Parts: sequence; structure tokens; C-alpha cells
Amino acid sequence: MSYVIGGPTASGKSKLALWLAQRVDGEIINADSLQLYKSIPVLSAAPDNAELAQTRHHLFGIYYDNQVSTVQDWVELARITIEDVLSCQKTPIIVGGTGMYLNALINGLSPVPDISTEIRNTVRALQHDLSKEEFYDYVIEHDPDIGGSLHPNDSQRLGRALEVMLQTGISIRSFQGKAKPILNFIKQFVLVMPEKSRLHNLIDARVIRMLDEGVVQEIQSLKQRVLLDAPVCKAIGVKEIWQYLDNEITKEEMIFLLQQATKQYAKRQITWFKNQVDDALIITDPFDSNQLNQLVQRKSTGFALEKTAS
Repeated sequence: MSYVIGGPTASGKSKLALWLAQRVDGEIINADSLQLYKSIPVLSAAPDNAELAQTRHHLFGIYYDNQVSTVQDWVELARITIEDVLSCQKTPIIVGGTGMYLNALINGLSPVPDISTEIRNTVRALQHDLSKEEFYDYVIEHDPDIGGSLHPNDSQRLGRALEVMLQTGISIRSFQGKAKPILNFIKQFVLVMPEKSRLHNLIDARVIRMLDEGVVQEIQSLKQRVLLDAPVCKAIGVKEIWQYLDNEITKEEMIFLLQQATKQYAKRQITWFKNQVDDALIITDPFDSNQLNQLVQRKSTGFALEKTAS
């Protein structure tokens, strides 16, 4: 029996997960692609020491700056972790805002073959050297079967398609449609969805809190180790703080841009969950006792996302 908690950034998912863990003897498993990185705990709003002390947390801060966080890798890590938690007679609580992770966990992934490090590095180099349009044309030239199904901005899936073609000589579409779910039973899927104005206030407050907690110094340290195209730098806010450190924008402009970028990211997350998730328990305020009681009292539900994606 497992719980899954999704929702946009800053919505209160982590607080809800901690509350739930105390009531169902649970352990928390990260499903946020950016919280996998150990060097940006402030920017990614990773659990602090007080939160970590309340229950066991898994898959937080396990990647280095240049490690690529793929859906396939995360699903395998999550599968092993869930089995470990269940073997200890505990309840897995999977929490995060990366929709593709949750989709893959619930609906499974097609059995795409392993990709060699050499090919992954080759594809990353091409993505770095070519424009989005040039890379899109390059991928379609090598794998015409995916033409029309992917957008030039979808760099992750385009990269994955090219990796598979270079590794196997076969289109990724040949491997799709054979997915197997990782979670066989979900006690409850919960979406934390605050009202828009409240979410925006939470995001604004989080940005200010991150500044107080040293997020600029965190990115300054990161800037000394990696280039802006490193996988860890995909985190929302890295670019804006990087610009501030390069004296391209003022502190006030950085704060405004950080808040706007986070709100735009939250909007994309909300759109994904609204389009993909059905039959979830919606919680608008993770501190409302009436709503929380629904979570622990509601009967178990069979669950699947409405749409699947490989």
C-alpha cells in the first residue's frame, strides 16, 4: 500500500507528506527531479535537518552536478526503494512535482534498452553544439518515425529518441506501448492544489526565504564548478541567479525574475496534473484539518493516470 502526493512547486506537498508519515508509519520517497541533486538543497527546497529527523527520506541529494536525471533511472531507484520500505513494514509516500516520474511509476515505462555512456555523451554534445531546431532536424533525420510526435523544445525526449536509435538502430517507437506499472496498488493519490493567488503568495515568500537561507551563495559555489549547461543547472532559478552574479541584472530584478519563473513552472505543473490525473483527492490547503482528515479516512482507490507517456 502506497500514497502518492503530487502538485506544483511551493504548494505544501512536503509538509503534507510529513504529516501523513506520522499517521501511517510512512517513509518519504522523492519524486522531484531537481531534489535529486545534492548541491542545490536551498534552491530545490529539499528537506531540512528538522524534517529529515521526523521520518526516513529517500532519493534526496543523491546526484552530482553533471549526472543526468532520466525517468528510467529514477523509476528503477524508486522501485528498489519502495520494495525496501515495504519490506520494513512501512508505508511508502512518494512525493514530488515531476509529472513524468509519477506517470512512469504508476503506468510503467516501455522496456527501452540501456544506453552506453559514450552515446549519452555524444547526444549531450550535439544538444550543446546545435540549436533546438538543428537538433530536432538531426533527430528526425535519424529517426523519421517520431516526426510530428515531438516538439523541437522537448529536448529530453528528443535526446532519448536519438540515444535509442544510435544504440540499437531501431526507433524508440518500436519499444513503446509495452509498459508495466511499478506500483500495483495505491492507497490514495493526492494533489495539493492551492488557489492561484495563494500559490503565488507562497512562491513569492519561498523566493525571499531562499535568499535568506543563502541560495545566492549556493549558486555562486555551483558556478565555480560547472558550466550553465550542466544538468543541475536546469533547476528553476539557476539562470536568474547566474545573471545576477555576472552583474547582468540587479538584485531586485533577480528576485522578480525568480518569482516569475517559478510561477510559470508551477503553471506548467498544474496544467500537466489537470490533464493527466483523474480520481485524485484534491487538497487546497495542507494545513486544513478537515481536508487532512479526508486523506486518512477516505477508502482505498484503484488508480491510473488518464493518459500515458513513455
